[in-house]
Amino acid sequence: MRLLAASSKQGPKTRSGERGVILILTMFVLFLVIALITQLSLGAEVAHQATANRSNHLRMELACRSTAEEILTLIKDDASGEASSGFSSALSGPGAFPGMEGMGADGAGLGQDQGQGAGADGEGGEGEEGEGEEDTSNSDSFEDGWAKPMRVVVDDIEVTTFVSDENGKFNLHLLLVEDELAAEENFERAVRILGAMRNDFDDDLGESDARSILDELLRWMQVDSRYEELPLMPRHSLDEESQFTMLSALEEMMLLESVNQELFYDQLRDNEMIAPGLESIFTIWTVPAFEAAGADSLDADNPDAAASEAGSGADLGLTSGQAAEGDFGDESADTGVDGDRDVQGEGGMEGVLDGSAPIGTLININTAPRAVIEGMFPSVELTPVKVTALLEYRNEVDEEAVEERDTAEEEPEDQELRESIYGEFQPEPKQFFSSLEQVTEVEGFGAEELEEDTQAEIQALLGVQSDIFSVYVIANRKLDPEWEPTRRYQEAPGKALRMKAVVWRRTTDDGVKLIYLEPWHEVPYSRWRIPDFQRDQPPFDPPSYR
Repeated sequence: MRLLAASSKQGPKTRSGERGVILILTMFVLFLVIALITQLSLGAEVAHQATANRSNHLRMELACRSTAEEILTLIKDDASGEASSGFSSALSGPGAFPGMEGMGADGAGLGQDQGQGAGADGEGGEGEEGEGEEDTSNSDSFEDGWAKPMRVVVDDIEVTTFVSDENGKFNLHLLLVEDELAAEENFERAVRILGAMRNDFDDDLGESDARSILDELLRWMQVDSRYEELPLMPRHSLDEESQFTMLSALEEMMLLESVNQELFYDQLRDNEMIAPGLESIFTIWTVPAFEAAGADSLDADNPDAAASEAGSGADLGLTSGQAAEGDFGDESADTGVDGDRDVQGEGGMEGVLDGSAPIGTLININTAPRAVIEGMFPSVELTPVKVTALLEYRNEVDEEAVEERDTAEEEPEDQELRESIYGEFQPEPKQFFSSLEQVTEVEGFGAEELEEDTQAEIQALLGVQSDIFSVYVIANRKLDPEWEPTRRYQEAPGKALRMKAVVWRRTTDDGVKLIYLEPWHEVPYSRWRIPDFQRDQPPFDPPSYR
């Protein structure tokens, strides 16, 4: 009995000690379950957000490509002089005036033989059909449909377009011409252009800075320096007969020690002014050509294989002299190679090798920025006052075009579509040069006001046509549908996708074809057309769309 009593007294003490352990185990299991649920929830949210981001990115990319088709159609229609049916026809409407007929430049560019420049329609001054005839191809200017920014809304995505005329820029490959005197003259032109790039801003470059950058660029393009001191780019073009390797992308300049993103890209400043960057004044694309399929080609055994490669003259096997001089005047102009005719285009590129020759390095006086026009000639030949007069001419209102626009009949549906894309406010059309002959109408450019050498240089260096275009499409996903910009060049907050491609417009017997010199790819910054006189712009008024 005493033993049982003792046992009964010890039992409850043991069970009371176990109660705390059970509570702790229960709370531990509970916390573990909560942690697992939280982890699963966060993982699912992250996966959902990542999927949504990929979906939105894909939607914006498809919206960009869809809008790009329309702007590319406008570029093609501008060369053919015909308006396509449907959507693009309404886009070109009365707001896009076709270029006036005019003759091309007598000079075919820096180092080109005179009389060999071909126009946008592919009929040069020499040839079986065009011999002795006037080049009546259209000129290209900011009054063309492709130059007008478009706005297309796809659900909650707003897509805008911008087209940069590469023919209005100075080609850096001109620094590598084999003629030492011509190369020195081109170098001085590049120095003047670079020095004038940001004259209106505090960070403008002096002559010494410009020379330093271009000297470094030349060293970068020297084959020996690239192998010994600097990395060789994956996409390069080496000419066995030349000591230089040419640029395959203008962005290579940012690999130079003296060039950063702030100098390369256009910079939007706080005072609603755009400081031009290197991308606005220099190019590498205006000497495109084709090359025959070689031994290294996957289709080398197929004689009917397409050449399919188009880019700068450097990328396509031209020597530095040929690339810069634009040597396209002989029979090999149709192929870009030394008379090889075994290259054939296939599919949509059929007949493209027999199309119009490239315009080359002629600077389009209608689209060139002030720095380019001013830097092409020494200030003693073309003073800043004369350059200003030239820019003022192309910024004056074209009264005849205004009258034509105001008297044109337009269907209500076409007007509504046009205003939904270009805005309800339609800027007045401006004058442009349909031929170099019109330059003499500008004050200070008369035959008796310019030296004969300067007149000859204008004919040899400038033109009024373009065939190479950089096309930008910018997609913004507007989180607030009611958002409106309060400043010039302001973009909607939220995710943005910016894409760019470079195309060569080539006129063939089968019509106008566009050849991609640089495929679609993403770029980090948006671009806008920089006005000739930024300080004289009217107060900002938000655009209004139907």
